Amino acid sequence: MTQLEFVSFVALGLPSPSGSKSAFRHRHTGRIVVVDSGGKKTKTWRTVVAHAARAAMGGSGFIEPPIALHIEFRMPRPKSHYASNGDLRTNAPWVPIVRPDVTKLLRSTEDAMTGIVWYDDAQICEQNIHRTYSHDEHTGARITVFRVRWKNGENKTEADFQEFYRGRTSLADIPKASPA
Repeated sequence: MTQLEFVSFVALGLPSPSGSKSAFRHRHTGRIVVVDSGGKKTKTWRTVVAHAARAAMGGSGFIEPPIALHIEFRMPRPKSHYASNGDLRTNAPWVPIVRPDVTKLLRSTEDAMTGIVWYDDAQICEQNIHRTYSHDEHTGARITVFRVRWKNGENKTEADFQEFYRGRTSLADIPKASPA
């Protein structure tokens, strides 16, 4: 099985946030059931992302950590942003500043790629996430995932990290400010 260092793909659909999770005991089986309040839209979005990720990975193994994730969410523009003649209103915002917030969109998208692109989303150490309005009917997300390498292309060892931090002040060394 080959290891990819980089994968980039587009998931076409309506990005949907991951909602709050709630758990309850099933009255017939007695088992604990966890439900995401995102509902059918979120399940559909996760399926779209998982399918696109699987196709892009082409059967290769997980991307090795540390991992960087870059996502551009393309959201549908509300009809109220357009004048009756179809032109964009001058006071329409250029980027979405309404719900769903970008972190909830990120959560559902990361969950969809777990077990396909990476073993666990805790392996992500860098993220660049933004949302824009789609200027056509193509909503979704442009997703890029890659293994983080240092500037010289070499993997760093624990000794390299210790050298980097030698002589630097740790957050633990900074005295707490007394309340005013």
